[in-house]
Amino acid sequence: MIAALLLALAAVVFWAAGQLHWCRVEAEPLDGLTRQRAFDVKGSDWSPWLTPLALVLLAAIAAALSVRGWGLRLIAVLVAAGGVVAAIPVISLLKDGADSGYAGDVADMPDRYQVLFVDVHEWAVATVLAGSALCVAAGVFLLRAARGGAAPASKYRTPAARREDAEREIFREYEERKAAQAQSPGESAAEGGTSERMLWDALDTGLDPTDLDVGDNPRTDPDVH
Repeated sequence: MIAALLLALAAVVFWAAGQLHWCRVEAEPLDGLTRQRAFDVKGSDWSPWLTPLALVLLAAIAAALSVRGWGLRLIAVLVAAGGVVAAIPVISLLKDGADSGYAGDVADMPDRYQVLFVDVHEWAVATVLAGSALCVAAGVFLLRAARGGAAPASKYRTPAARREDAEREIFREYEERKAAQAQSPGESAAEGGTSERMLWDALDTGLDPTDLDVGDNPRTDPDVH
């Protein structure tokens, strides 16, 4: 489904953002005896929540495939909210610049160095915004799927669940057919006597009860061996 694809892409984007260098910290020694050095800071160092967020999104895919209704709505809201929250510190970094004290801490500099300036790689930081947009879009699609009353990916449901839905649909069609025949002129009361047990027997033998006449007994069908 589209929402699952968007969530997977968002997880990849957040993970990739954590591997990129977000900034370079230029520092000089306090003693003046060694040369100035540069320290690169990866996204996962600056924002340690990126990798866990990617894993949460992958878990959200599995959860979205197995629930429906209010459960799916809750997942949609959490996914969209996660995308928005992820974007807030990134927007602050792009707008206000990097805090030199925090940059020095996450750069893992030796204590004898002090920060001169921090060069932010804006294109690398902005990748998080792409992941946030994907999260919000996935949340919208999940809400639409929940509002439609159907699981977003019914083909991934267990065989037992699919059989239950198929049986329910078969019985519904059979009852409609029986009611229509009962209202037709000259219909005898005996022709509406197929019991629910006969329907189950038909299902067990691989027959579709809706293909049988209402008065037929599935076990006496000459084609069943």
